[in-house]
Amino acid sequence: MTGDTATELELEPTRTCSTARTSPDEGADTTQAVKVDNRALWSLLAQHLSSSWGARCYEFASYLFLIRLFPNTTLQPSIFGFFTTGAAILFAGSVGHLVDIYPRLRFVRGSIVAQKATVGASYAIFLACFLRLEGGRHTSALIGLFVVLTLLSMLLNLATIGISVAVERDWVTVIARGDSNQLTRLNTFLRRIDLLSKLLAPLFVSLLTTAASYTFAAAFLLGFAAGSMVFEFIWIEIVYRRLPVLAGAPTKATTAAAEEDVTALPNDSMPPRPLLRLKTRLIAEIQNWLTFIRAPIFFSSLAISLLYLTVLSFDGSFLAWTKAHHYSDAFVAGMRGIGVVTGLLGTLVMPLLEKKIGLVRAGTWSIFSEVVTLIPAVLAFFVKPPAEGKRGSALTDALLFTGMALSRIGLWSFDLCQLKELQQALDSHPEKNALMALQFSLQNVLDLVKYIVTIILHRPSQFKWAVVISFASVTAGALSYLVYARKERGHLVHLEWTEALLRKTR
Repeated sequence: MTGDTATELELEPTRTCSTARTSPDEGADTTQAVKVDNRALWSLLAQHLSSSWGARCYEFASYLFLIRLFPNTTLQPSIFGFFTTGAAILFAGSVGHLVDIYPRLRFVRGSIVAQKATVGASYAIFLACFLRLEGGRHTSALIGLFVVLTLLSMLLNLATIGISVAVERDWVTVIARGDSNQLTRLNTFLRRIDLLSKLLAPLFVSLLTTAASYTFAAAFLLGFAAGSMVFEFIWIEIVYRRLPVLAGAPTKATTAAAEEDVTALPNDSMPPRPLLRLKTRLIAEIQNWLTFIRAPIFFSSLAISLLYLTVLSFDGSFLAWTKAHHYSDAFVAGMRGIGVVTGLLGTLVMPLLEKKIGLVRAGTWSIFSEVVTLIPAVLAFFVKPPAEGKRGSALTDALLFTGMALSRIGLWSFDLCQLKELQQALDSHPEKNALMALQFSLQNVLDLVKYIVTIILHRPSQFKWAVVISFASVTAGALSYLVYARKERGHLVHLEWTEALLRKTR
């Protein structure tokens, strides 16, 4: 193929797989391998890096700034997290529905504007609050600003979900065009960017606050949000223009059917137009949930959602526990960094596992490896547990942080397996993005349960019971995935392995 042909601007077929695959646990079906235009690929990765970096910075900075504004209490940060997560539970499905019905480029652009506008407004409010604090005018107006910050954070979370569903689920699947290896490659690139942002963004925010001040940090992050919006517009435009396959319009089949059901009512029974739209949306939402629950992929989605109900990760509740037991910030940062590195190792393990044993079995091995490696971390809270207000022993630290670090390999390997399963299972569904967004809702439900658990078990001495609940949830996720694997493969264990083993022992 010559360099002058227009097809180089999209996906170029390069070869045909020589071996057909017939089993779900042996890989994808026979497909044509495709090549992604390099400039489009780098633009996609740059846009995702900018979006992920901004989201991770705000995720860390927002709680850090709230603690600065409301010291000596966890009430405001808990309320902030509760409502932000609750918004995702209620409206993630509707966001996914918008991905299905709006043109791809228009929706992503609108989501970028919404994301940057809400995060910019939030940083502006934080900046104003810090200036007020420096002037010694800390008034009750702070409570009103906290309410506005919470509302903005809810909108920001929905905008971020919109970008994630549109780009990571829809665009990536379309770009891969049925090539299983290309889909794995794209997913892996995006997940590595997520992990690096998760590691480096909090360190960057901490550097701003310690080397300069909270006021400077808020101002700098505000400027970054404004500037990054311009570049993300350019990058996403390049991706869309250089890959014409993305110009295909999303289907509106399910939405149209729901609208017909409502508009078929007699004229005298027709509700006012706002109520009509609400009823149409509710009917579509219920239909989507029923479709999602009945689909075989649901048990895979439930499995990864159950992994969100855990305190054995470097989130706010675990960090609060480490601070209560006097672990230094440098030590915790180091352990968090090791966890991210092992998570990156998981993104290397997953493609190798998939090629060796197939996608579904790779998911089984990954999630059960997470269960096994978390056992030492759980034991750390019962075998010579740290005394209240004191740091744990060397044995406790070794069990806890080694177990948590090793579990990241299985976690992120399973995350990639499950993402690909979801993309492939819903690829041809007319409301695929609405259904994919429901997994975000399910994940946030379990995340919300975690907040409830840590609010009830809020004392450091009670944290071990939250750990037990977390381990039970991860184990339940592994069992849920077994249900999915059994449905997909028709079995869980290859009987020929058992028969061969019995023949050898005779």
